[in-house]
Amino acid sequence: MRPYFFVFDLDGTLLDDDKHLKEDVKTMFDRLRLLGHETFVATGRALEITQPYLDYLGLSNHCILNNGAVIRDLSHHKNIREIGISDADIAGTIGYLEAHHIAYSVSTNEALYTTEDYELGYYDRFKKMFPDYPLPNHQGARIEDIRGKTVYKILAQFKSEASLETTRKALRERIDATVTQSMEMYLSILPAGITKGGTLKKYMDDRHISVDRLVVFGDNDNDVEMLKLSSHSYAMINGSKNAKAAAAHVTLKDNNHLGVLEMVSKYVPL
Repeated sequence: MRPYFFVFDLDGTLLDDDKHLKEDVKTMFDRLRLLGHETFVATGRALEITQPYLDYLGLSNHCILNNGAVIRDLSHHKNIREIGISDADIAGTIGYLEAHHIAYSVSTNEALYTTEDYELGYYDRFKKMFPDYPLPNHQGARIEDIRGKTVYKILAQFKSEASLETTRKALRERIDATVTQSMEMYLSILPAGITKGGTLKKYMDDRHISVDRLVVFGDNDNDVEMLKLSSHSYAMINGSKNAKAAAAHVTLKDNNHLGVLEMVSKYVPL
């Protein structure tokens, strides 16, 4: 049997709504590797809030972080590719967000930074789930704090869909950076031209992995370019309309009911 290259998003795909990885998912990863298939994670998350899941799944090759801004070598604990947002786009994005009193976080090569009004429930839950994993976060971020650092992603946090859509449109008119959505009520601002799909395609080209081997799963707008790469692409039934339109298939079950496993079993006996 020809080995497949299985690529999975995390939130809304492998993780349930409580941000847990069920034991059945780990068993699936172990089984795939045992049978000679490659397993890979491509997430919008920063390394700091991805590492516990990577460790649990036993991944030791590479992964995509920050929606494609980073490719991480997990064995050697270093980035083999990283692209930062331009200074002009950082200034344009933060200037707009601050002028409109929109909370945001910034993922850099050194730590996470959040504004004072950023609701930290997401991070607080992470700390409770993974107390042994450090989460360096500096609250009260200002543009001066991140000057000189490589900024992989700015994550804007919204209280209404209307504000999110207005900001999406405004930023796309003002900056060259990529503006996409990876979670409900959040916008991700990434380096210009960067997407998960584009980074995944470069990774595959560099390693001569053909797209006919690619089996890929995602759930949101930031997965669209990735889902378009393969005829073996699956949007989660709980996913966004854009993800479903981009994918060749839609899962029958959602992320809370192990929808990924049922589709993977079509390729590999689990």
